[in-house]
Amino acid sequence: MKDLRETGPGAVPLDMLRRYLAATGWHVRVAEPEADSLETLAATVLLQSREGGSRNFVVYVSSAPDLEAIELIVPNSVQSSEYASQVARVIDALSVVEDRSTLDVARAIREVAFDVVRSRIPDALVVDDSIRMEMAQSFVSGIRNVLAATANTELEPLPYFLRTKKEASEYANRCRFGHTFRGSFGFTVESPLEPNNQAVLPGIAPAPPFERRVIQRMVRGMRTVSVAVSADSADPITDSIKTGFSANVCEQLASLIDGTSPNGIAFDFSFSPEWVGTHAAPPQEAHFELGRPQVEVIREAAKLLRARVMSWEETVFGRVIRLASQADPSDLTDTMGEREVAILWSSEATGDITVRTSLSATDYLQAVEAHAAGRPVAVSGTLERRGRRWVLINPANFHFPG
Repeated sequence: MKDLRETGPGAVPLDMLRRYLAATGWHVRVAEPEADSLETLAATVLLQSREGGSRNFVVYVSSAPDLEAIELIVPNSVQSSEYASQVARVIDALSVVEDRSTLDVARAIREVAFDVVRSRIPDALVVDDSIRMEMAQSFVSGIRNVLAATANTELEPLPYFLRTKKEASEYANRCRFGHTFRGSFGFTVESPLEPNNQAVLPGIAPAPPFERRVIQRMVRGMRTVSVAVSADSADPITDSIKTGFSANVCEQLASLIDGTSPNGIAFDFSFSPEWVGTHAAPPQEAHFELGRPQVEVIREAAKLLRARVMSWEETVFGRVIRLASQADPSDLTDTMGEREVAILWSSEATGDITVRTSLSATDYLQAVEAHAAGRPVAVSGTLERRGRRWVLINPANFHFPG
């Protein structure tokens, strides 16, 4: 653990250590041990120190049956001159318990507040551990767009969307760009997670927060891409809208790869144990490599998804900007001629669009009146996109709002 001591107490923040211990099934022991019990535990970590006669540590024990004999002594404050070495001993003990290196444990502690996406590009594009600036810029912009599109699809799992919701953009902006890593040149993106303070009920996993669900959707989507390539068909992607990628995610992911590394990008996902579901479960990981075959099937899926007709129940509100009638507008007895109006409607989901709908003779006369007076109208029905046109089917409840 030499690197922890050299980089200072902040290398492993105390709050992250506490969150990690709680996430992996450790809790503060309330009762004091017998006087000689600590000396008899081979895996016990003793980090006791006193300042001014008061104890500045707490004892953590595990809820796992096979770890009942192990106690971790965790400092209460980062102000202690021995903080870094004390934390290093805790990490040494966790390394033995978890059967992985101390560096991996330390990294997991620092990342407990995040789900992490690591992306690697081929060695051929790396020169002296560096890449071209335009490539780095393309990746940062591209991965942000992928995150926002995935978040929007999680909020509204439709074949495609016209505008990115505010919540999706805010999520993408909260993500952090971490350290690059060497070997195959890589980028690290951290998706923030709130602390898991939910009460744990036996056999019931806590409901994951939105941020976790976004990264889970990315993993499921990439898994369907792998299946699609193996099946030589875009169907696995287009059939998985509820759980995977929309056309927007497909388009942004393909653009990310084409703009950064056309020969492919490898993606590694690491999930914080804080929301895994059970304390005994180890952190989850996933690995995918997206190259030319994957980009081709992704783009094909995007085209197929864009071609789908989307419809939903909606109330359209706005000004009448166009009137068209094949019959005498004033003849309320003529039921054969079509009376169409166009309404300029603005919504968060669609932006400014023109919605066409056919009205009854009575409603059409009210639309003529509204158009002449510049008054807004409202009408409900099934909103459907047909190519570039928006149509409201089965209109009802045409009225002047407010």
